[in-house]
Amino acid sequence: MITFLLYPISLIPLRILYLFSDLCAYMLYHVFKYRRIVVKENIAKSFSYLNENERIKIEKQFYNNFCDNFIETLKLLSMSEKNLQSHITADYSELEKILSENQNCHIYLGHQFNWEWANAHIGSTFKNSNIAVAYKPLSSKSFNDFMLKIRSRFGSKMVSSKNMKKEMEVFSNQQHVLILVADQNPNVPKRSFWTSFLSQPTAFISGSELYTASHKTPTLFAKIIREKRGHYKFVLTPIFDFSEEYNIGSITNIFTKKLENAIKSNPENYLWSHKRWKHIYKKEYNKRWIDNSMELQL
Repeated sequence: MITFLLYPISLIPLRILYLFSDLCAYMLYHVFKYRRIVVKENIAKSFSYLNENERIKIEKQFYNNFCDNFIETLKLLSMSEKNLQSHITADYSELEKILSENQNCHIYLGHQFNWEWANAHIGSTFKNSNIAVAYKPLSSKSFNDFMLKIRSRFGSKMVSSKNMKKEMEVFSNQQHVLILVADQNPNVPKRSFWTSFLSQPTAFISGSELYTASHKTPTLFAKIIREKRGHYKFVLTPIFDFSEEYNIGSITNIFTKKLENAIKSNPENYLWSHKRWKHIYKKEYNKRWIDNSMELQL
């Protein structure tokens, strides 16, 4: 039903849909004030060195990009592969090198706009490879099915983050690429990795890294750059390839630093409405703190 209702809208040209996006951004920011407090606090804590006018500018640009992200995701319902490719440039040289060596690869990324187009693009580009994308199931079955339809349209295979180990077994004897949005807010802070992220103690899910480490899989970071409206650039850079000694927490430590630098370069392109800092750091989490200079104690 959701697809039936939204598919005709997805057929509308992007230049027209962006007019609707502009209206939505205005309404969300000025009228409904959607998560304004969350967005304001997240940006203020992350960029305390900026003045109020600079932070407000980021807030307003975020709402514009947030609505564009929704429109662009909806567009995936009917967007042709050729059209998708025309909106994106990508440097996949590091991934191609890993695959040429007959290795698997894990790609870590954060909630930078537009991560849905990034997943679709890599699935479209590497049609002869198994591209698996870990996703967090939505509470609404109908909407979850709708998002699965969009996310798998260009060949990506979706695996539930709640049952990832089991669902990944099908690829155990096949070369594959696993994409992980690794900045989700963890449910259990005492079992999470903790580090300084955007000037504040932040919890990160430990399961992603532990899964990567258990298979000693080369890992890349995907930086998403919004070059202009509706046009993005994806750049993959190495995180860890297990050619050197591995310490628990090192993959997450490198990932968080790369993501932080990417956010600082384009702060308006991050999902600030996400309640990323729900957990407050406590001294009891000290043994879960990760840093380049120390090995994590479990």
